[in-house]
Amino acid sequence: MDKLKSLRSGQLELHLINFENLAQVQAMLENEADSQELLEELAESYLPKFDEQKRRTIYGFYILKVAKLAGLTLLQVDSWEDARGSTGADILPHMRGQGIAPGSKAPLFHLGFVLLELNRIDTGHLVSNKASQRSIEKTPGFQLEGLMREYERNPEGQFEDVLYYGILRRDWLELYKDAAIEVVYE
Repeated sequence: MDKLKSLRSGQLELHLINFENLAQVQAMLENEADSQELLEELAESYLPKFDEQKRRTIYGFYILKVAKLAGLTLLQVDSWEDARGSTGADILPHMRGQGIAPGSKAPLFHLGFVLLELNRIDTGHLVSNKASQRSIEKTPGFQLEGLMREYERNPEGQFEDVLYYGILRRDWLELYKDAAIEVVYE
C-alpha cells in the first residue's frame, strides 16, 4: 500500500494525495474559480494521517473526470481492530450533479474492502444537505441505518441531525463483484 498512486474506474481517476504532491494539488485547486471551500477541506480532511503503528488512516484523493479536476474524496480507517472505515467527498460546485461523488465510491470500496480488508464503510450527512442525500442514495450498497439527533453543527453553527448510512463487505461483494477497478502503483 505504500506505493499506491491512483484508482481508476470508468471516466474517473482518483489520485492519492500525499505530502510529495500536496503543493501540486493545492495549485490545481487554486486554478479553479470556485474552489475556496475545497482548499479549506483539503487541509482539514484530506491530508495523510497515521496511527501509532504507522498505519495510514486517511486516504485522500483528488478526482479527475476525463482529465479535468472534479473534487476530492476520501476513505478513512476509523478502526483497524473493528475493520471499519468511513467515506466522504467534496465536489467542485461547477462539477456537481454529474455523478462524480457516487462514481468515486466503487474505487474507494475496492480500496477499503480488498486492499485494506475492512468489513464496513460508513457515511452520513446533515439532514438539510439534500445534495449529499441524493449522492448517497445513488450509491449502490449504502443502507440508511439511522438518525443521530443534533450530532453536528451546520454552517450556521446550529446543532443538526445527521442521517447515517453503511455498507458491509458482504453486500459489496454481491453488488460490485463485476466492477472494473484499476489500481495503479508507483
